[in-house]
Amino acid sequence: MTDLNAAAVRDQLGLDGTYAPWTDALAAAHPAPPPAVVPQGAQLTALLRAVGVPEREDAELAAALAEVTAGGSAYAWLLDRAVAALTAGLGSVGDDRRGPGSGPALPAALGAAGRWFHTAVFLAALPEVRAYHARHDVPDDVSWATLADLGNKVGVHRRMHGAGGMDKQWWMVLPYGGILYRLGRLQFNLDRDPVAGRGLEVHVPEGGALDPRSCEESYARAAEFFPPRFGGFLGAAGLGALRLNCASWLLDPQLGEYLPAESNIMRFQRRFTLDPRDPADVPPPDEHGLAVPDRGIVEFVFRRVVRTPADVAALRARTTLERAVVSHIADGGHWDSPRGSFTLPVPG
Repeated sequence: MTDLNAAAVRDQLGLDGTYAPWTDALAAAHPAPPPAVVPQGAQLTALLRAVGVPEREDAELAAALAEVTAGGSAYAWLLDRAVAALTAGLGSVGDDRRGPGSGPALPAALGAAGRWFHTAVFLAALPEVRAYHARHDVPDDVSWATLADLGNKVGVHRRMHGAGGMDKQWWMVLPYGGILYRLGRLQFNLDRDPVAGRGLEVHVPEGGALDPRSCEESYARAAEFFPPRFGGFLGAAGLGALRLNCASWLLDPQLGEYLPAESNIMRFQRRFTLDPRDPADVPPPDEHGLAVPDRGIVEFVFRRVVRTPADVAALRARTTLERAVVSHIADGGHWDSPRGSFTLPVPG
């Protein structure tokens, strides 16, 4: 089947018009890419363990990969172009990093092949990503720790939806795009702030205590890791000091009403100085009564999908943080994701 085009692919996979911008962009940018390759058998198993995918997903994922990579199929047409788009953008920073290589989640009606499609994209792109890491002298342990975030997102999908798959492709273009790296407890990605200029964005992956010592060790590693490898991007910002930014519910001052002052979250929060915030920029609640940050904090803390305040109230809260999340919303409050920053000295 050599005459596939974007419209034919949408028709075969039952993709409605909302997928047209993505598929058309893929077709225009990569009309004849090389076939994407995903390992099979023992090589695939070893690769899945290396990137943190739990063993329980192996059988369904292997079957889905066979379907997605079948030569001449509509899936393969999408896969080849999505991989080409992702690898062509390695190292790009800014809004363009979330370009056609990531794409929207495929319809639930497509079953396992649809749920695992974007995992196939990242697995097929992995050799190019590893080569990019090697060209930038990224140590092997940092490279694999960074790429293992794929397995984390697979685990999140299982806990949230009760099925195998991965639907955080919009996020995975950061570690698989060559601009985000895990350095100990924290993750950092190259960032271009329209006001503050170039620096690093700080992220907190789940797993492990968020204690000050671990965080400070990560900050120190970031100051040593990024300037010699990405000084061309950081420019003057990376010569003597780096600006570290974070936008997260973890920085919401309202947490101080519920958590002890010396809790790890509050100590993490105090490391940052909050940027001035126009109240008009705070996300309002939607028609169901929840704001975007409400959903964000609930998803991270409980790993549950919620749509209404009643859904939140029905959650079983066990820890101090869980009780804070639930009771704040139950009392009519809303969480925020403010942005903060601090300056990190760079070793001379």
